[in-house]
Amino acid sequence: MPAARGSRTVDLPPEELLTHLDDVVIRLSAEASADPNTEAAGDIGATCLYAVYDPVAGRCSLARAGHVLPLLATGEAAVDLLDLPPGPPLGLGGLPFEAAEVDLPEGSLLALYTDGLVEARDRDIEGGLTLLRHTLAQPSASLEAACDTVLQALLPTGRPHDDVALLPARTRALGEHQVAAAVLMNCGEPQF
Repeated sequence: MPAARGSRTVDLPPEELLTHLDDVVIRLSAEASADPNTEAAGDIGATCLYAVYDPVAGRCSLARAGHVLPLLATGEAAVDLLDLPPGPPLGLGGLPFEAAEVDLPEGSLLALYTDGLVEARDRDIEGGLTLLRHTLAQPSASLEAACDTVLQALLPTGRPHDDVALLPARTRALGEHQVAAAVLMNCGEPQF
C-alpha cells in the first residue's frame, strides 16, 4: 500500500500510523464512491499489521487492524502467536488502535503473514496455524529457506485460492560498540 510506505517516513508509533491509514482508506473509499467513472464495488477496506523493532532495546512495538496475529519462534522449538490487542480493519473509521510492546530475544524469528497462507479449501484456519507453527519450529539455514519450507508445507498444490504473503524477520541486537549517543545541551536562548 503506497500510503503505508509514505507514512512510514513520518515516524509515527504503530497505533497512530494505523489511525492515519484508516483515514486514507476512508478518503479513498469516499473518492471512489463519488467518481461516476468508477463501478460501485462496495466499500474499500484492508487489514494491516505494523511492527517497529528497536535493535538496541530488543523490543518490538506492534499494532494491528483486523489482521491475523504474528508468530514468534524463539529457538526453543516453541512457536507462539503474539497476543496483540485487536483492531478493526482499515476503512471503518472512528475506532481506536492499540499497540503492544514485546521483548524479542536476539535470534528470534518473527513471522508476519496473510490469512491466505493458513486458510485453504481443505483446511480451516486453526489447522493452518498448527501446520505453520510446526513448520516454523524447524531450524532453517536462512530466512529464504524458511519461506521455501513454509510455502511447500502450506501450499503443496501450488496456486492458492487467496492472496498469500509471508514476511519472516530474524532479530539482531546492537551492542554498545554499535550505538552512538549524543548529548545535547541547552545553552539558553540566542541573544540578538
